[in-house]
Amino acid sequence: MQQITLFSKKVKKMKLPKLPKSSKRLVAVLSEKGQLTQKELIDAVGMPAKTVRYALKRLNEAKLIVSIPNLADMRSMFYSLNPDVGASYLDAHISQAKELIAKETSS
Repeated sequence: MQQITLFSKKVKKMKLPKLPKSSKRLVAVLSEKGQLTQKELIDAVGMPAKTVRYALKRLNEAKLIVSIPNLADMRSMFYSLNPDVGASYLDAHISQAKELIAKETSS
């Protein structure tokens, strides 16, 4: 009984990797819009292409996104949130990203 309590406390105190604000913005957009190309992400977040590429690199390193070849245009990829990551882990990142955006819009 006590082991379950300790385990649930560990889950609640899950440590998320540090990600730049640009990566968190992409997480929020991908959670709302689903699968997008890099160009669509650039348009959606209004950040420079180089910043979006760096954010995608960081999200890929953290295993939060997956890239799928765009069969209509093999020069580009579709990016989406990784469905193989635990739901609670992904939800924690999504809520953190939405909190960041809410703070930025209220300021």
